[in-house]
Order: sequence, then structure tokens, then C-alpha cells
Amino acid sequence: MAFPFLFIALSLAGGILLGSFFSFPFSLWLLIMLLFLLVAWVFFFIFQKLTPTFVFILLTTIALGASIFTYENKIFEENTLYQLDSSDYIDFYGTLSKSPAKGLDRIYVFLRVQKIRSYDKEEKVNGNLRITIPESQQASSILNLYTGDKIKVSAKLTPLNDFQNFNPSNTSVMLKSQKLHQRAFSKSPLLVERLKPGNKYSFFRIISILRKNLQEKIEKFFPNQNAPQYISQEGAVLEALLLGERRRMEDSLTRSFQEAGLYHLFAISGAHIAILSFLLYSFFKVLRFPTRLSYLLMIFILVFYAFLVEGRPSVLRATIMTLAFLFGKLLWKDVNLLNTLGVSAFFLLLINPFDLFTLGFQLTFAATLSIILFFPKIINFLPRLPLKISEIFTLSLTAQLGVLPIVALAFNRITFSSIILNYAALPLVGLIMGFGYIFLALSFMSSFLSQILATCLKSGIHCLITISQVCPYQSFLSYRIPTPHLLTVLAYFGFLFVLLIRWKPRKVRRLCLVCFTIVFIILITFPFVSNSKTLKITFIDVGQGESILVEFPGRTKMLIDGGGLHNSTFDIGERVVSQFLWRKGIKTLDYIVLTHAHPDHLNGLISIAKNFKIKNYWESCSPWENSTYAEFRKSLSNEIRCHKIFRGDSRRIGEITIDAFHPPRGNICDTPVNNDHSLVLRLSYGETAFLLTGDITIQSEEDILNNAIMKKCQVLKSPHHGSNSSSSMAFLKQVFPQIIIISVGKGNTYALPSQEVLERYHEINAMVYRTDIHGAVEISSDGHQISVRTSSSISP
Repeated sequence: MAFPFLFIALSLAGGILLGSFFSFPFSLWLLIMLLFLLVAWVFFFIFQKLTPTFVFILLTTIALGASIFTYENKIFEENTLYQLDSSDYIDFYGTLSKSPAKGLDRIYVFLRVQKIRSYDKEEKVNGNLRITIPESQQASSILNLYTGDKIKVSAKLTPLNDFQNFNPSNTSVMLKSQKLHQRAFSKSPLLVERLKPGNKYSFFRIISILRKNLQEKIEKFFPNQNAPQYISQEGAVLEALLLGERRRMEDSLTRSFQEAGLYHLFAISGAHIAILSFLLYSFFKVLRFPTRLSYLLMIFILVFYAFLVEGRPSVLRATIMTLAFLFGKLLWKDVNLLNTLGVSAFFLLLINPFDLFTLGFQLTFAATLSIILFFPKIINFLPRLPLKISEIFTLSLTAQLGVLPIVALAFNRITFSSIILNYAALPLVGLIMGFGYIFLALSFMSSFLSQILATCLKSGIHCLITISQVCPYQSFLSYRIPTPHLLTVLAYFGFLFVLLIRWKPRKVRRLCLVCFTIVFIILITFPFVSNSKTLKITFIDVGQGESILVEFPGRTKMLIDGGGLHNSTFDIGERVVSQFLWRKGIKTLDYIVLTHAHPDHLNGLISIAKNFKIKNYWESCSPWENSTYAEFRKSLSNEIRCHKIFRGDSRRIGEITIDAFHPPRGNICDTPVNNDHSLVLRLSYGETAFLLTGDITIQSEEDILNNAIMKKCQVLKSPHHGSNSSSSMAFLKQVFPQIIIISVGKGNTYALPSQEVLERYHEINAMVYRTDIHGAVEISSDGHQISVRTSSSISP
């Protein structure tokens, strides 16, 4: 067999997957593995049968994968830091495991914890912790820390399940793959204290210092013109390409590269390491080094580079794959690429079985496997064109074939633009990287030459950014789709690899091609329609904010508010609300409604407007002086019908009647937007009614009671997240809800909901659901009865 290690790696992956599904004891998996190994030994040494021997070796490897996963999972979940549960600030003592990392508005500290102190009680705790600290003037003290330093940090643990919206949390898988046992937040750099510097002769400390010096050189020659203390976006791109640090790239720039299908160039994955290897090999060839010496030098430099970027998973994967190939070339004349891929995957999964469930691992190996299998077949059908045009096209196409369903499943994006844009982007990135490394070396020797080179690099990076911004004008090359069905993804890969089989009857091959084409069209178009038999209102868990999805009987959908975080780069609309809608198979929103233009209701709608087709937009107030609101309105298509809704307005959608109770007609936002500008809607369906109140205060409640006919409503959305400034007893007695939903963030700084308000709700015997406890709350009505479903199993 030409590539046995590929099957062995696939067997190990299958075993890890099996171990994640079946919670058998480690000892049982070990026993099964030993039995299979014994049978393989018998077939090989006694019966001398190679085929059954190999089959049982594969079965042994499957059992090995299951046993490794079971063991590692048990060790991780029994870790003392992982089991730590506290909502208070704790003093963490430990050693820095890698350099502090800069983000746009925050700093990340990676700590190997040895003990904790809480309420004067000290406890030994071992584990890895990532601490997020907001950027401030005092942040320089953190940035002067290096790997190996002993430090103390006062921080608060971040909940493992950030948002509960009827989907399994990926947080635990992410933590396990990164060997992180917890995440925490510290409100100030002043809460970080260095207790003792690390060993100045430590290899990892020297690497940490070198990395910081390289970052400082980039910051020096690529300053932000408006804020010189920060890095420019050209500098952030260069830092990402050379050092693998992407956290300082602005969201708009990151989104632009994602839309263009070029974001993989910043992941320091296979393509990045391939470019670096090509640059090194070309350099050594110019110097006329012997081939074997070139391979040895490349191995040394790539290993050093992996340490320089501090062992990021994508770098480790790509480096191991390249090292396996280079060692193969040193030991054998011919190297089977499928074997090389199998060896790399085998050892990576052996080191960290949780890697199998990470997107980076899946994309890297899917793209590489697809290139190896399909590149030789496709390139033979193309003419040989100058400048390697045919080769670049085939490389892009075959990589896209392998990752298309995975990208659609993970990012809800279909991207064809990279097939075209790679013609310009790949050579340009190669030039930027080549001159970028020369720039880093020169920056320690000559400021004059470095400045000249930095100017050239800025031009090149600006061209790269311009290339990435082609897609918004050609939406058919890159667009968003709902989450594809798993069956569609499996059928895609099944028919794709069936095409590799050389069927003797050509009709069978043609039939497979037709089937693959049909599945491909289904994948990229998602022709399915989201339909509802009842009225469903889902209060989405968006943390401290609000977003409500209304699914009318039939196909009509309405989104009321989009959640959002104030002064944060985390995009609730993209990362939470859009994901929730896509999982429900929603492509079009018939209505979006903005109750009022506060960040926790408005900010998420910006991404919603970009990601979905919108037909109608409702609002009561238009605060154009609000820059975020202005950005949101700009993102709305000109084809969208905009409506002003005030008290007395009524709309009918199917059998549902929607009445507006607030604000009064003629209300103008001549003052900054406040909670009493909120749009209040009542949805009536048969014998059931829902009152959605925005953030109104007691003053608006009184105004509604005095000026609107208020009937009882079975369901009330708690005004202003359960604040004591709302939910007056007079209002509650008039509405007299059976169910109250509070949209509120876990551990929020506003101490919401108010205890007094909760007591009022208890006094009227209402059943209370909270998004911070119950996660997303879905209420269904058939016009007669109401049913409630929550994301968590906790009872109200």
C-alpha cells in the first residue's frame, strides 16, 4: 500500500470521534486496544496474512484514539482550575506561559496557575488561565512582562457558557484544544503585579523578549497617524503576516479579508508556511547551497519560527506537516504526500486529541488532502499558461473543493472570490513577507533603510487591502447562507471522493458527477425555507442587551432589536444573533424593528443588516446625530421600506395583530435618545397576547395606562431588563402577565434584575424566565395555549 499512514491517521481520528460519543471507561478502551493488537500479532506472525493484519492494526488505532481521548478528557475535566467555580475576584499566582498579547482594546495574559487566594484563604490550584485586561495608560507594565515571570493577577472568572441559544457550546472544546482550563477578566492593569522575574537565560524568555522587540519595531515604523501610541492597520497586517498576531486588525478589515476569502493568509497555516518555505528554499538556491543542506537549514529555521510565534496551533500544524515532508526528502528519494499528511495528522492528534474538533485542524487537512488528490487530475485538463496561472487556479480551486462545506458550516459563508483573487494576493503576500523579514532584520541596524523599506511595505499592504475590498461590489462571489444540513455536507464529501474512483462503466461516473453537482448547488444556494406552524417568540440570550425573534405562522419573520455591547469590539450581531438565525435556516427577515437607539439594542443590527435580506424596517425615533445609528441606517439597502411607528398604529400579519402603545405620535428625538423613546408593541393571536416593552420607565408605563386601552397579556417582556425604574405595581396589575421574561446578562455590572422588581413579579404570581439563567426562552402559541421552551434545563 502506497500510503498506509493516511488510513492509520483516519483510524485514530475515528477513534477520537468514537470516544467523544461513548463514555466508556479508559480501562475498557485499553483492553479493546490490546485485544485487537493481539489478533493483529497472531495474523502477522502465525498466519502471515498481511491484509487482516493491517485491518486489525487499524482497529487497534481506533481503540487507541478512543482511549487517548477518554484519558485526556478525564484529566482535563478533573483539573482543579477547570472545576473552580466563583463569581468573585480571586488572586491568581503563577508563571507566564507566553508573552502578553495585544488586542485592539485589550491585553491577553496567559498564566500557568499554581495557587489562588480568596477571602484570605489560600488554595493550591494547577491549570492554564487566559486573562483579558482592558487597554489603558497603565498597560505598559503588563507589556514589560515576559515568559517565565512570576506574577499575581486579581481577576474574575468568565462563565464557560457565554450565550445559551439552543446550541451546544463550543467553548469547552476551544478551551481543551488550547489547553486552557479557564478564562478570566481583570478590570485594570493595576491588578497585575510581577512578583519575580524569570530566568534571564531561559530559551523561552529570550524568545519572548525577541518577539516583543520585533513588535516594537513594527509599531515604531507603522504608527497610527491619529494615535501614534497605537499601531496602524498596515502595521497590524504586517504583524499578522510575520508574527501570527491578528488581534490588532480592526473588525472591518478582518471582515473584508473574510469576504474576499483571503483570511487564510493571516492564519500562519499551510499556505503561509508554504510561502515561507518557498522563500527560504529560493534564498538557499541563490546561494547555491546543496539541496540536503537547504532542507536541514529550513528545518532549523521553521522550528525556530514556530517558537517565535509561541506555538500557535495553526503554526504547529503547518510546521509539523512541512517538517514531515522535509525529513522524508532527507531520508528517501521519493515522498508520498498522502503518507506525509497521515504522519502529520497522526502525531498532532496523538499530542492533542481535541485538535480534531477545531476548525483550524479541519480546514488545514481538508484543504491539503483535496489539493493532493485533485490537483494532478484537474491540472491535466488545463492549458499551460505563463506566470503559473493554471497552477495557481488549480491550487485555489482544489483547496476550495476541500473546505467549501466546512467554511459554510462554520462561518455561514460561500466564497468563490479567493479562486480569482489568489492570483494577485498570493504573490503579493510572498513579496510582503520576504521584504517584511528583511525589514525586521534591518530595523536593528539602520533606521534610514528601514524607513524606506517600511514605506514600500505600506504600499504593498495597501494594495493587498484594496484587493480584499473587491468582493462587496461582487456579492455573488462571497455571500452568507444559513447553516447547511449535516446530511448535505456528508453527501458533498461522499460524492466528491467517489469521483476519484475509476468506474469502468462511464455512466456510473457521470451519475456520480450529476449527484455531486446537485448537492453542490444545494450547498451554495440553501433552497430550503424556514416555516413555522405556530407563533413563536424567542428571547435570544445576547448577554446584557435585548434581541427578540418573532416567527409568525408561515414564513414571515421579524427581529426586534439586535443586542450589542457598549465600547466593545465583540460583535453580538455577527457572533450571536446571526448565528442563531442561520441555525434556524433563516435567510430573509421580513421586518426588523429598533425599539430605541441604545447600544444594547442597536449595535447588533448593523451586522444583521449586512448578513440578511431585509424587507421592512420599523422605528419610532431617528437620532441621526448618533454615529452608530447613522452607520446602521447606511447599512440598510435602498430597497428596504422604512416605517415610522407610533401609538395608535396597528398592523396585521396573517392572523396576528400588532398594536403600538408607545411612543406617542409626534414624538421627536430632540434630546439624546433615552429609554422612554422605546417602541412598545403588543402582539395578539387568538386568545393570547404578548407585550414587548423595550426599556420604558415608570413614567412611560403611566403614560401608556392613561392613553391606551391596556388589556391583559399572558406574556410580558420585562421593561428595562428588570430595572427598579420600571415595572410599577400599577402597570403589572393592569397587564397581569402569567409569564415574564427578563433579558439580562449574567453577572452584569448593573446588578439587574432588581430584587425589588423580582418581588413584585412574585407578588402577582408570575412565572419568571431570565436569559442569564435559562438562556434563550422560546414561547409558542397556537392562539389558544402557550408553551415555553428554554435553552437550559433550569426550572423558573
